[in-house]
Amino acid sequence: MTNNKKSGFTLIELLVVISIIGFLATSAMVLLNSARVKARDSKRKADLTQIRKALDMYFDKYNYYPPSASCGWDCNGYSFSTTGGNWIAGLEEFLPKIPVDPINNASIPWGAGNYSYAYGNVGKNSYPAQYDLTAQLENTSDPDRCGVKNYKYYFGDSPWCTAFGGSYSNQIFEVSQLKSF
Repeated sequence: MTNNKKSGFTLIELLVVISIIGFLATSAMVLLNSARVKARDSKRKADLTQIRKALDMYFDKYNYYPPSASCGWDCNGYSFSTTGGNWIAGLEEFLPKIPVDPINNASIPWGAGNYSYAYGNVGKNSYPAQYDLTAQLENTSDPDRCGVKNYKYYFGDSPWCTAFGGSYSNQIFEVSQLKSF
């Protein structure tokens, strides 16, 4: 008597196992991507805090903040992390390597999908004690984003999120220091 029984998996069993593996892999990728977004946003916040501390040391020494790269001392201008190197002139005395955004893909951080840092200053004679330091966060529900905090523009008192017709992303994160004399 011969035994003709074949051992193995049926097509249905294989499809179920493949489906489960696919579901688990997809779930893991979603969780991993969410963790990466939060990690990059945490780095952005830490970087801006580190830059702010260096700016405060600069101010304590010179009694004004460094000029922006785009226009010098007495105008409304910005420096951007995408320019590379020490993108805030004069700050290397207090922070030898100025951090840049983890993605650093756009010259300005205000538009959707733009990730860079911006430093704005209006000069040592006009507004020596004010600056803006901004980045865009990826996490749309971050509690520190502009849509929740409603940051103020560094000169005047206009809110960032609604300034200029509300054209700024509500995902902007800002660290600014308004010193009073």
